[in-house]
Amino acid sequence: MNRFRLRTSIVFYAVFFSIVLTFAAVVLYVGLAEDVRRHHQHLHRPSEAMLEPCPFPCDGLCTHLPIIIIETFGQEIPGRPVAFGTGDITVNREFIQTYYDETEILSSVTVVDNQNSWSHPTDAPVFESLAMIRLRGNSSRWFDKPNYRIGLVDALGEGNPLPLLGMNPHSEWALHGPFLDKTLMRNYMWMNIGAEVMGPGHFVPGVRFFELIMNGEYQGLYVLMETVRVSTTRLNLNRYREGMFSTSFLARFDSFTHTPERIVDIFASHTLRLESNNSLEIMYPRLSQQSDLSRNYIAGVVSAVERHLYSAEVLWYPNRYRRYIDTNSFINFFLLNEFMANNDLWTGSTYIHKDVRGRIVAGPLWDFNNVMDNFFLPMPYNSFMLVDRGWFNRLMMCESFTDAVVKRWNVLRADVLAEERLVNYMDEVAVWLGSAVERNFEVWGYSFDPRNLSPMARRRTTPEQVAKGLTTFDINPGSFDEAMEQKRDFMLRRGRWLDNYIETVRQYSHPSRHALWILR
Repeated sequence: MNRFRLRTSIVFYAVFFSIVLTFAAVVLYVGLAEDVRRHHQHLHRPSEAMLEPCPFPCDGLCTHLPIIIIETFGQEIPGRPVAFGTGDITVNREFIQTYYDETEILSSVTVVDNQNSWSHPTDAPVFESLAMIRLRGNSSRWFDKPNYRIGLVDALGEGNPLPLLGMNPHSEWALHGPFLDKTLMRNYMWMNIGAEVMGPGHFVPGVRFFELIMNGEYQGLYVLMETVRVSTTRLNLNRYREGMFSTSFLARFDSFTHTPERIVDIFASHTLRLESNNSLEIMYPRLSQQSDLSRNYIAGVVSAVERHLYSAEVLWYPNRYRRYIDTNSFINFFLLNEFMANNDLWTGSTYIHKDVRGRIVAGPLWDFNNVMDNFFLPMPYNSFMLVDRGWFNRLMMCESFTDAVVKRWNVLRADVLAEERLVNYMDEVAVWLGSAVERNFEVWGYSFDPRNLSPMARRRTTPEQVAKGLTTFDINPGSFDEAMEQKRDFMLRRGRWLDNYIETVRQYSHPSRHALWILR
């Protein structure tokens, strides 16, 4: 009898713990799915066709999108670039130095956001705040339609965090005005898709479309973007405390560094391993919190990775890189940017970060205005662009890394980066934007004629294209539909080429390619 009870008890507890473990697994899975779930504005907000006709006289702006109204009280917004030096900045920028004015002025920001109905500038606002404002960006500062950085402040000049357009509360925001990107959606689309590629636990800035009124003048379609900042609502790292030796950090590789005091010397700085004119800038801890102790610690952590990658050790111990970096983040980061043909990677606004308790993580993602062949010069769809860039140049020497790249690509193409899904995404966003596209190009439509633009604000012909008889009219889209077709065509060709040739990344880790390195 006791033996029977014992067996019954064993069976009962076995079943009980099995149920508990199954429930825990389901909760974990759901938690991960929730963590990576992305708010795609066009899927959560009604389109024009879904709304009843606007009941108010719409002599002015009547839109299904949010409206942001900015007043600068007669002041000009600072931040336009000033170039000096010798040479032609449109041809060879190596001889040109560019100064960016980072001065800010006080402005007011009003947000009208009638989420399930039409919005008008005269409607009651959901948010009002003072804000410090300036122009932001690098090459985009040369555009007629500028990007802005706003820092919300209260009457005392202190930070005033607000949950603008449904995103997490914060005081700092970027207002991206698509100009070179005639589809108007590259940053919106690829930030959202990129969040799904990077997976659970990775901060990728939120994005929302809106229409902008500046000093009473309609300025067209914009994208409100979360900026890359360390906070509990964005990139959540273990906070820095004064006097700490080891610290969490956020750093940026950039060729357009605005704050030299943030630059740290790393191994790659002295071994000619950085991209041209590139440097590493510490973005967190903030400059006011940085000490020689913390700066040396961060430089040492990054240099330790580079000493390993740029030495024969990367071949002698081909899996040791995993001690230093979050491998999955670098694989996803590589594949996303390779697919998009992101020519800015490792040269402009390329972020890495590390929690004091973890390894170096690739990202956060930032600035996809120039991806998918929207750079000033044409990007090839039929070659690898990033295998020789930055740390990828050395990670590709490791067979375990290239194997993982191939496997991950095939997984992504079956789901997140599936061809049909991406084409449908573009079309759905275009339909959802509706008349906002027309309103935008009523203001900025002149930019479809390249004669109206400087070489810094349009795509440029190469000598090879000129030899083929192509002109700037041939390579610059003449309408929104042409821009959509151009992006769609490149996206399809790029994806199909990678489908056919992704296996060839294994060549970069083949022993025959690095035979001399293996010799001790």
